[in-house]
Amino acid sequence: MTVWNQPKENSIDALLHGMQFADGVEFDLRLSSDGDFVVYHNELVPGEGPKSERSIERMGTDELRSHGIVTFDGLLSQRPFTDAWQAGGKTANIEFKVPHPAAQIDDVDGYLRAMMRLLEEKLGPFDLPDRSALVYSFSPRIGPVAKSVGFEFPVTRLSPYLRPWGSKPIRRLVGTPNFILSTVTGLIKQHRKEGMPALAMALQYLQGWERFLHLGTPMAIRGGGLERLNRARAGMGLHVWPAPLELEASMLEAGFSLISDNMDPRVVSLPDGGARWSRPASQPLDEEWRERLDTAADSERADLIKEAGESLPTWSELGVSRRRGIVVEQGRRMFWTGSGRADACRVQLCRRWRSKQFQALQRQRPGGAFHGVVRG
Repeated sequence: MTVWNQPKENSIDALLHGMQFADGVEFDLRLSSDGDFVVYHNELVPGEGPKSERSIERMGTDELRSHGIVTFDGLLSQRPFTDAWQAGGKTANIEFKVPHPAAQIDDVDGYLRAMMRLLEEKLGPFDLPDRSALVYSFSPRIGPVAKSVGFEFPVTRLSPYLRPWGSKPIRRLVGTPNFILSTVTGLIKQHRKEGMPALAMALQYLQGWERFLHLGTPMAIRGGGLERLNRARAGMGLHVWPAPLELEASMLEAGFSLISDNMDPRVVSLPDGGARWSRPASQPLDEEWRERLDTAADSERADLIKEAGESLPTWSELGVSRRRGIVVEQGRRMFWTGSGRADACRVQLCRRWRSKQFQALQRQRPGGAFHGVVRG
């Protein structure tokens, strides 16, 4: 296989790779001082000087561009990206970042409203398929603000709550009380009450010793804990991060949409020996191809994966009966509410929130998805 050089996080190259390699991408949006979107994770640009002068929201678009920061318009000008998004098989998870306190923007509701209006304006001309974008934020105000303005895209809140500034260890420390007090069952009930179609949570809620810190009944990615989880969410989408390579298969089989930062196309095998297929939702494998990939030698898998990508139909190209069969089967395993006929009718609109995805992360089935985050 050709040598792969990992692109920089939130770069055009990274997002193009994620959209093509996986079921979709996850990226961050912030507002510049002149009210335009930039694609950037951190709250400050690197360097010396006061934080107020390095806050993204205090800097103009041209100045940010001079730092190598990508604009949202620049991303949307990339036809390979938008064509894949418009085709109906790919999705994008968009995180709205709120400012660092040094930016001196106290009206978080007003900031989120501006972001929502601008996103509708930017994406309107593309006429994206329903449910092809999910907007989320750590801000607890994301849901109420979206409801107040009639935001046209589905939203959800990232859990546990982490404040929007500080080093990663400090943010995790500050977020620990929220993590302990917010049970998975409680989050499901709260999100459903607020009309949110999906959960987005840290893996620690479901895996490892941390899941036992909660007062509620522990949930898991396997066994009885998984059955409790799927019965409780009853079809509500579940986006989980991180997605360690050794847990990818289990998480996708559990019906999760994964957010992974391992987008290396040279990784064709999982630690358990199975083949890695990175488009389980947008280009699902049939039984014949799954067997071919899983039984192939490591040295053969790269070529077979390439062949599968070139020959298998995408989700939008599948016949209605095949799509219906996939959705109904997943609905049965995931305890979706309603009849099989009703679940089959959700194929067009609700597939992504009701199955496992590999958004730039996933395994077999348009239920689970594989969303990619390329970090460099």
